[in-house]
Amino acid sequence: MESMGDSGKGQFKICGIDIQAGEKREIYLKVSESYLSGHVQIPVTIIRGLKPGPVAYIIAAVHGDEINGADIVRRLIFDIDHHKLSGTLIAIPVANISGFLSHSRYLPYHRDLNRFFPGKRKGNNAERIAWRLFNEVVLKSDFGIDIHTAAEGRINLPHVRGDMSHPRVRRLARAFGTSVLIDHPGYRGNLRKESTVGGVPTIVFEAGEIGKFSRKTSLVGFRGVLSVLSQMGMWPEAEQMKPAFQVIVKESEWIRAEKGGILDLSVKPGDLLYKGQTIGSILNPFGRTVVRIKSAATGIVIGVTTAPLTIPGTAIVHIAHLKKTLARVEESIRTQRKKNRRKQK
Repeated sequence: MESMGDSGKGQFKICGIDIQAGEKREIYLKVSESYLSGHVQIPVTIIRGLKPGPVAYIIAAVHGDEINGADIVRRLIFDIDHHKLSGTLIAIPVANISGFLSHSRYLPYHRDLNRFFPGKRKGNNAERIAWRLFNEVVLKSDFGIDIHTAAEGRINLPHVRGDMSHPRVRRLARAFGTSVLIDHPGYRGNLRKESTVGGVPTIVFEAGEIGKFSRKTSLVGFRGVLSVLSQMGMWPEAEQMKPAFQVIVKESEWIRAEKGGILDLSVKPGDLLYKGQTIGSILNPFGRTVVRIKSAATGIVIGVTTAPLTIPGTAIVHIAHLKKTLARVEESIRTQRKKNRRKQK
């Protein structure tokens, strides 16, 4: 099923509520009930432009502890002049209300909402919430952006993930404007995968870490979303995100610890690494080096652990492989360094 967009005529209905052209409406989407028999409701803001255009959904905190996306959605709701919007924007700052309130990634019964889309009307608690979101929001849209951060104990470089073999997903990903685009269709039950399969191309923006608001990360995400809306004809005045380089990466891997100890890491998200390069050490309690950690591949660091302790198998550095695009990235980095040196003089 695929939305035909907002014609700008007649009514746009969501959750049984009619939204008129030029109207901004705040509603609550009931998705479950609490142990006290009260409603569990997701706050949704619908902004319908005066002019016709696509319908887009922007959703954050599908994982309840990944809260930085809520700030990006807030900016969309309050920081732009919505009278200039074409089409309809469905903005959801917090999708996983139960997890958000308990500072948890999960729904009750330790279920990950992002593994249960498109959901089931009469399924388990996660399937029912997923079903409501999918049918009331996703299937009424033409495209979507799902905002995430790294999992607990990690921090991610701002980057976009999506199925780049899908032309419309690739268009969305390129328009967002991050340097790194991870080409991966997602896993069964993921919102982005099931939305795309269902006819609503969707990308994921990954950046930052759990439980924190980052003004810098929020600004990157906010500008990226506006850039996508501009590309799709919904927001004509967005300044296009133009990274120093942009590469589509088909393969990535985690460099893992082979020894237990105290981690002394010397790289950060965004660094360019070469295979065999030393990226840190693991120390014992006396401060002696147990082993030096070397990069298993050449590529860009897209995520690192923030935890200072390791045991064998601990994920330390997430690296996106660079092969044919390596020379382009190296040249871009050299050019940027020259510009920085000139500014310092």
